[in-house]
Amino acid sequence: MALRTPQQYVESLRDGRVVYLMGKRVPDVTQDPILQICIKWMAMDYVMQQDPKYQDLVTDLNEQGERVSFVFKAQKTRDDLMRLREIVKLWGRVCFGKPSGAKFVGKDGLNAVTVVAPRVDRAMGTHYADNVESYRRFLQENDASLALAMTDVKGDRSLAPSKQKPHQDYYVHIVEERKDGIVVRGAKAHISEAPLSNELIVVPCRAMKEDDKDYAVSFGVPANAKGLSFISAEPEMKEPGNFFDYPLSASVYINDAMVIFDDVFIPNERIFLKGEWKFAGHIAHMFGNFHRLSAETYKAVELELLAGAAALMAEYNNVEHVAHIREKLTWLANYAEATEVLGRAACEHCALETESGLVYPNPMIANIAKLYFADNWHQGTKYLQDIAGGIVATAPAAADYYNPETHDYIEKYLGGKEGIPTEHRLRLIKFIRDLGSSYEDVITLHAEGSLAAQRLSIHALAEFDRYKAAAKRAARINDGSHDPIYSQLPEFPPAI
Repeated sequence: MALRTPQQYVESLRDGRVVYLMGKRVPDVTQDPILQICIKWMAMDYVMQQDPKYQDLVTDLNEQGERVSFVFKAQKTRDDLMRLREIVKLWGRVCFGKPSGAKFVGKDGLNAVTVVAPRVDRAMGTHYADNVESYRRFLQENDASLALAMTDVKGDRSLAPSKQKPHQDYYVHIVEERKDGIVVRGAKAHISEAPLSNELIVVPCRAMKEDDKDYAVSFGVPANAKGLSFISAEPEMKEPGNFFDYPLSASVYINDAMVIFDDVFIPNERIFLKGEWKFAGHIAHMFGNFHRLSAETYKAVELELLAGAAALMAEYNNVEHVAHIREKLTWLANYAEATEVLGRAACEHCALETESGLVYPNPMIANIAKLYFADNWHQGTKYLQDIAGGIVATAPAAADYYNPETHDYIEKYLGGKEGIPTEHRLRLIKFIRDLGSSYEDVITLHAEGSLAAQRLSIHALAEFDRYKAAAKRAARINDGSHDPIYSQLPEFPPAI
């Protein structure tokens, strides 16, 4: 099939999948007005693949000379990573800061198992790398939408997967092995776009010990597989199609669903890890390496929106020249551009995975970039909300603005700078409310890893021996230790 049209993607969702939303099972996901928000957002991937203006960027030729989605090709060079970053940036700019979700997270899971599978094969004599490549070809040939199912529901966080009470299904695990495959049970949480994807790639969310080997499992599964069901996340907005009151949340519904695996059968050829517990953490870690690139790229785009909304509101209120407003706008510009630069640097200084031949963003720089944008988000929205004012929380609804009985009052009293239409100011106010919502706050902190996870990674990756060698040299401490950089430097000051 190679490249699909948006209409073909939509039609592919009519496959009997089990999806629940707001207390009811949805008989046809393509007809539900709320789920259509997510579908149209995901369909933008297919829109851009068909557009001659973008096709050379977002698609490439496979071995058979057919055009396929570039993100389903293995990234093997720095230029591949930079191109992938430009694709994510394009997705983000088109979709108001939220990249089209058809393949956005799934591609990173696919890359993670591509890297780790050869390691497992070499150590254990398995053939997972062949399975992964076969699955990659399947995704390319069918132009499938792909979600990544990583985070287990976890239960008691102080207990290992196999020690959970009152049941052992808080993490997805193998409950039966058959000659032709395995049966899995459990649940994954916060799985973006899962109810409206064609495929899910399932990976462990943490390192495992031998007692947890049944939980060390990775595989690909179709969204309509028997025993698989989805409980959709509650949407932020309440009125589909109301782009006045909900300019962002009526345009983008990510649908971070809970995915239930109720004894789902997985055939052997779709298994990428089956009990090799020592490698569970490898997949989780490698997914993080790839997904940091995605995270800091789209966040840099979202920060363009944050800084732009603040600057535009300052203009509409005619306060852009006030000293403390200028200071806040300067900080927001710095925040946006620094995140962009850090993301680019992670690709420029990428790491090579020798066994698979893939490259991935520099882990230290990528973790710094993620921590930087996530740790500063609340400061950014604080400045935005301070510039915008209390009207963000108390503005009347679109229904009142368009009501003939109240329109003239709103038009008269909620204006700003002369020459700026009141409607424009109101639309911006609503956008700022959407952008500074509690949902945006939480997803910025926890998506792609929590703040604590970033700090742990940075500490583990930090070259403290090099830092200490620099200090020892300057303090004239000669304790016999050797550093490949500082021990080779000439004496300073020179003996002249």
